[in-house]
Amino acid sequence: MARARSSMEWYAIMKRTIRRSILGLVALLAAAIAGFGLGWARPVWIPTWARVHLDGQPSGPLSPDDPTRFLGRAEPGERAVSAHEQAGARVRTDAAGDHRQPLPMVRLASAEIARRIGIEAAPATEEKHAHRLSANAETAYDTRRYATVSPRVAGFLREVRADLGQTVRRGEVLAVVDSAEISAAKTQYLTARATVTLAQATYERTKSLARTGQMAAKTELESLTALNQAQAAARDAEQRLRNLGLDDAEMARVSGSNDTTSLLNVVAPIDGTVVLLRAVQGEAVQPTAQLFAIADTSRMWLWIDVYESDIGQVALGQPVHFTISGTEAPAFAGKVTWLGTEVHPTTRTTRIRAELANPDGRLRANQFGKAEIQIGAEHTAVVVPKAAVQRLDGADLVFLPQGESSYRPQQVVTRPMERGDVLEITRGLKPGQRIVTAGAYRLKSEITKDAIVEE
Repeated sequence: MARARSSMEWYAIMKRTIRRSILGLVALLAAAIAGFGLGWARPVWIPTWARVHLDGQPSGPLSPDDPTRFLGRAEPGERAVSAHEQAGARVRTDAAGDHRQPLPMVRLASAEIARRIGIEAAPATEEKHAHRLSANAETAYDTRRYATVSPRVAGFLREVRADLGQTVRRGEVLAVVDSAEISAAKTQYLTARATVTLAQATYERTKSLARTGQMAAKTELESLTALNQAQAAARDAEQRLRNLGLDDAEMARVSGSNDTTSLLNVVAPIDGTVVLLRAVQGEAVQPTAQLFAIADTSRMWLWIDVYESDIGQVALGQPVHFTISGTEAPAFAGKVTWLGTEVHPTTRTTRIRAELANPDGRLRANQFGKAEIQIGAEHTAVVVPKAAVQRLDGADLVFLPQGESSYRPQQVVTRPMERGDVLEITRGLKPGQRIVTAGAYRLKSEITKDAIVEE
């Protein structure tokens, strides 16, 4: 009985000991977690040849909106930031976009170290700039200055006088067609004119006799009717010749010389350049055959495909500059003259049209290239090299030299420019402020080296 009681007492003692040990371990773990949260950390290892100091205690009051505040200083209602958090700090943004804990100052051991790792600085520059929207584009003839030429009658090409690329004037003869139809039309016209002359004389005579009572009034009325019919037939015959392409001068020549030849001149309807030639001498042609195309290339159309998401930025009258793909030719200037009313179901683009001046004829139809549409007014922009801007946790940063070997991260707002090697700074930097233009990525890497922190 005594041995059993002793065993039970020993078991109770062991149970209490184990329970106390477990509670002690839990308390120790909780204390460790709490200590880490309050800033307990091991020191950060940094190479001795390029020692970087993350300065977390600036002097003087700082505005809550100042983007140059450093870590390590507690704002009202905030806790202090530990050295461990400084070493691995990132720009943190709340829902309102206010950076409450910007990055700390970066210090190098000396100016010589900065030179050795390639740090260079220069002032931010200013230049005139206007934001542009880039889109694919294709040139085309202005259809208001473009005309096709057909013979209008069936026949044979007796002559072809115009050549491809030739500059022609309105009314200039391009080809001559030999057609029996034109001969018949001329004959009909001359016959109708002769009939009108006879009917006019008959009416004048009967009218005179009717007034003296030598002829019945009915005869006068009949002669007047015949005159009106002859005049209508003459007008119809004249209109037929004009429909075949005869102008006033040719009509006068037909009337004056009683010309009934079967030759018809095919003339240019507008001033321009012959851009299409299908006429072959001796070939049989039909009225619908397209023998020539003439275009006035002093102005050209530019069809631009603008993405659905960008079309809202485009308006009539905006300046456009077009550069031909694969060439170093200067850009062609023009303006937006028409906005499409539909979106392509596959490409999700809207087609717009611009008109380009082409006085020397260097621009040709169906050339592909890039159109730059100026969507904003020209303004003075603060410009920095693209390499000077570093991206960190959703924020753009530049580094401002502070003395010979210290660099302060400065948050900025950027906007792309057409030149791919620079960025526009829209907020956070003033013209003339010195920034790190080369080696900025090295300064950023010193801030982001979490791997060197000894856990």
